[in-house]
Amino acid sequence: MAIVMPKLSLTSRIVCLVGLFACGIASAQSQPAGKFYIVGMGAAPDLITVRAQNVIARADVLIGEKDEFDHEWAAYAKGKQVWELPHHFRRFYGIDPKALPDPEQRAQAEKIDTARRQFMERIRTALAAGKVVASLQGGDPMMYGMTLFLEMLPPGTPTEIVPGVGAFQAASAALKHSPPYGYDTSAVILTMHDWQGRTDENEKLMAAGSTMVFYTMGLDYPLLFAQLRRFYPPQTPVAVVCDAGDPEAQRIVMSTVGRFLEEVDPKTLPQERHMLFVGKFLTAGQARKDFLARLPPSMHE
Repeated sequence: MAIVMPKLSLTSRIVCLVGLFACGIASAQSQPAGKFYIVGMGAAPDLITVRAQNVIARADVLIGEKDEFDHEWAAYAKGKQVWELPHHFRRFYGIDPKALPDPEQRAQAEKIDTARRQFMERIRTALAAGKVVASLQGGDPMMYGMTLFLEMLPPGTPTEIVPGVGAFQAASAALKHSPPYGYDTSAVILTMHDWQGRTDENEKLMAAGSTMVFYTMGLDYPLLFAQLRRFYPPQTPVAVVCDAGDPEAQRIVMSTVGRFLEEVDPKTLPQERHMLFVGKFLTAGQARKDFLARLPPSMHE
């Protein structure tokens, strides 16, 4: 039996058209928004968190440094789009290339700035299409990681950072001593090598006598220990943790501020895979001077 549709009046047709248009808008608005993640991968393959694994499983696109997906993260890349970051992605970030007086530096900065903008446009396009994009970063991205992605995305873009078990946590665990417990100190200073324009040079930080932890990329060891000897007694313990968190490769080298350069050749340490700890915490353990101050005088003996 044929179904006869009633003839619609002009007003009814307009109402139907408006309704269809509204449905189209609603459909477009219902397009699920994409989300951008920065994911800490941990200091060793088995230190990745459950949350990080879940985010990677949901991701459509994974971003990482060149060659990382061929080695450490190959298993996570299966079935995913993989985008490799250009070299020196963050170099000259925050600097107007035109403001650089050196022609060679200006040319490099312009090239990197263009590549960075093009890469971010790829991310924005993927997010607009409703995709989940995850930047995978070794260790904990909040310690010298690349969070500049979030600054370059449009305001209101859904984003999240998944923290990782970084080198500081893994190395502290390897040492089996807590860096804040320095007998008569409680602060821990996390730092790296000095660079031009920095206002909190390491020598200024050393004046506090706190525990110091150095991320060792580009660290000038002779200069550093010449500075340390001016502020820390020569018997102050020093520890180097190599490949922190890796049960097979991890190793610890112990020394002191006064003897370190005589006992350890920094050139033999794995580049960018070791951390340097300086402070009384390495021998004080959980002992605290302020605990003794609370005891009655008779118990100090």
